[in-house]
Amino acid sequence: WLEEQVAQCGYCQAGQIMSAVALLDEVANPSDADIDNAMGGNLCRCGTYPKIRSAIKKAAALKTAGL
Repeated sequence: WLEEQVAQCGYCQAGQIMSAVALLDEVANPSDADIDNAMGGNLCRCGTYPKIRSAIKKAAALKTAGL
């Protein structure tokens, strides 16, 4: 999350992170559609959706690698 500089105003971060963790607990290597579906209930006022997707994919890769 930090490496991708997702957080800007911080308004949505708690919900975004909780949804991302729940997604990664269910799907080891989520597709863009998986991410969009899982994160759809969280609105980001700053529009960092591309960064959120990138951070989730990076976290999935690290989790798969056991890091």
